[in-house]
Amino acid sequence: MKNEKEYQPNSETIIASDGMHEVYYYCNDKGVPIFKTKEFWLEEKRFIFYPYSIDISDGSVKSKRINSIEFLGWETINNIPDDFKTENKYGLRKLRTKAFFNVLYSKFKDVRDFTIGINIENSFRPDHIDLNWTDVKIILSDIGKEKNSYDKEKTFLINKHLFRINNRLSIAQRYIPAGDLQRFLSKYDSFEKINSNDLNALSAVMDYIPPTLIQSTANFINSKEKINKIYIEETIATFEKLMSATKDNEKQWQNFFEKNAWTLSHIFPYEVILNEREAYVGGKTLGNKDGRIVDFLFANGFKDNFALLEFKTHNKSLLKSVVYRKPAVFAMSDDLSGGIAQCLDQKDVYIKDFGNKNPMFDPKCILVIGQKQKLTEPQKKCFELIRSNQKAVDIVTFDEIIMKLKGLLKVLSK
Repeated sequence: MKNEKEYQPNSETIIASDGMHEVYYYCNDKGVPIFKTKEFWLEEKRFIFYPYSIDISDGSVKSKRINSIEFLGWETINNIPDDFKTENKYGLRKLRTKAFFNVLYSKFKDVRDFTIGINIENSFRPDHIDLNWTDVKIILSDIGKEKNSYDKEKTFLINKHLFRINNRLSIAQRYIPAGDLQRFLSKYDSFEKINSNDLNALSAVMDYIPPTLIQSTANFINSKEKINKIYIEETIATFEKLMSATKDNEKQWQNFFEKNAWTLSHIFPYEVILNEREAYVGGKTLGNKDGRIVDFLFANGFKDNFALLEFKTHNKSLLKSVVYRKPAVFAMSDDLSGGIAQCLDQKDVYIKDFGNKNPMFDPKCILVIGQKQKLTEPQKKCFELIRSNQKAVDIVTFDEIIMKLKGLLKVLSK
């Protein structure tokens, strides 16, 4: 070894070399070697760096979080990937590399020595981690893509909010890049906690997929059916939760049917479209009072006729509990008879006030009320006689709607 006085102060210098093995040290302000910084075995294609930092107050040197990082298999130091610093204190160069090692630090708190090699096996020992470069490169590439995606997302959100407060600015139409959906979904191991909004989004994606991209029609249809099945299961669960309420919850039912208007399509023998919730159907006096409001106004697929839907709740009784005439004749409950009268009044006013403005042919009236399953067998007979003879108003019960939903789910589950 050379005399200490011959070394350059405050710098790295080679301390030992035999042509095959080189050792470098950092020397203090007196030229004394105080910290080994790197060593190379050239024929073995082995390079070890010892990351360090210098305290400018007293010139002392100490190790960083990584005690040593070894590279195996590269011909020269210049061939080592530029994710790593091979000059100036060494260590990790890029943000994606730092992000990766930060996770390693958190999971392997006692490890301070790392080896990265071209043809080595991954190994995780208590004090040392070996990483195959091919595997690391894939991880770093994904981290880089994620960061780029995040940067683009930030830019898009900023532009979107600027457009919201200043519509003179333009905002470009946004397209999902190829592979981004797969990359996003691959982050997750389970989708058990997704909700109906997520399923609607997936269903919408499938609806817009060009037919040329569908490699297997059968798989595509099966996937769509699975989404529909989960969506219906969640809808049924929400429906049953609403039906378990002991107090009247008419507004909650209205919110549910507005959000899931498709559940009412089974009531009609033709396509219908929800036209308006709590629709004004006419009847106001000169004093702007007594206007009629129907819970839902539906239009048929051709938009040349309408249907008026009125909701009570699942707790409303259908028939009176006391026999009207023995042995088994039961009268309509006040809620049912009142609901029918309300529907007929709304229809009459609607035709008179809007019949000349909107095409319509005897608009359909539907009353959703109560639960048939709560009736006794004699009561069910009376209810069916009443219902079948109500030509102007169709009466549907809440439990009948959920039975149809369960029937649909059964079909999709086969």
